This record gives sequence, structure tokens and C-alpha cells, in this order.
Amino acid sequence: MKLVTFQSLAALKDLINKGYLECDEKYIDEKKAEPTYQWVIKKMNQSVENKNNTKYPIWCWVKCYNNICPPKHKGEPVNGFDVKITFHKQKKDVFITDFRRYSFLLSNTYIPNSLKDKEQFTNKLLTYNITNDELKAFVRKDKFTSHRTDKVFLQTCQEIRKSFDRCITTNSDILQGCVWRINLDDIEKIEFLTDKNYRYGSLNYIRSNGKRINWQEDFYKRLK
Repeated sequence: MKLVTFQSLAALKDLINKGYLECDEKYIDEKKAEPTYQWVIKKMNQSVENKNNTKYPIWCWVKCYNNICPPKHKGEPVNGFDVKITFHKQKKDVFITDFRRYSFLLSNTYIPNSLKDKEQFTNKLLTYNITNDELKAFVRKDKFTSHRTDKVFLQTCQEIRKSFDRCITTNSDILQGCVWRINLDDIEKIEFLTDKNYRYGSLNYIRSNGKRINWQEDFYKRLK
């Protein structure tokens, strides 16, 4: 399958020198990403063979509407997105998740399977007096210094974490992927992104109405 990843010039140099590219953990903000990454790594290791015992995956685009990756658009470039690499992998070597649902992981939010399920879980949070900020504090050590530790709260977080499995799907028009390694012979094309007037590889930007898309709300609109 054809995939696209956006990388830095340093990553490209590493790829050329070594003959392969793996994620350099020094670029991982562990305070911000650790709980989410640990979920990804655990699930990925269960479904994708990790031949080289790689610690962190490389992110890529699998599908974005009618293309593989987001189209370029006017705006400030994403820091560290210097090259666009088009490459190929067998499907079995790619951990695929839904882009919209993945946003729920970042805020420790329950992924419902229906509007009724959403309403029931929302009522449960109200009953237990659990706020969205309290849930977010459980996973965002970069923004919160502590979180609730009572039994009901921790059980609720476990239930939320179980719902994250709904993120693992190919039934979406926006799909992202993770691979353990990109080899030189996987690569179809490397493009240098030299035009600084455009933003590449990102869907999280401010639209003409001055707002970013709320991907959770966008997901809710698709529920029945």
C-alpha cells in the first residue's frame, strides 16, 4: 500500500546514512504524549511485527478524503516538515487508526459507538461528577500537575481506555498509520518542501472562519 510521511531534513539525512529511518525518541514530548503513545505502542506491538524492537513508531498518512494525505494550503509551514516521503508497505506492517477518533485519546475522552451510547456515558460522568478537565489531567502531564485518584474516577478512565479500541479501524475517510521502520527500498519518491508560503501534511489549521475543526464534534455528527 502507498503511504506518505512528512519528515525533517535531519530525518532524511539519517535515512540516507543508515539505509532506514526509525523514530528518534529525542523528538518525543513524553509529558505530552506518553499515555497516548503507550496505548499506540502496546496495540501496535500486538498486531504489527516489531522485528527490530523499535521503541516508537513513525507516523504516516493512509487516506485523507480522496487522497493519501492532506492537500497543501496557504499558511505557515509545519515546523519539521521539510520533505514529503511517499513509500510502500504491506498492509500487515501498518497500524491503522481513524484520525477523528484518535483525537479522543489526546483528551482521554470516551469514544461512543452511537448517539445513545454517547448520552449514556455523558450521564455517567455527570452522576460521578467527573469533568472533562479532570479526565484530560489524567493523560496530559504537560498541562496538569496532578489528577484524581479515587476508585470511581480510575474505573471510569479504564472504561474510556477500552473504548479507544474503536479507533483501530479502516472504516473512515481520514486514516493515519504507524510503521516501525521505513527502508530506502520502500521509498517511491522524496519531495523537498521549499515553498514557505504553504502548509503541508496537516489538517489542524485555522480555517477561513478563524476556527480549527473540532474533530470530536465532527465524529459525533456521523453517529446514529
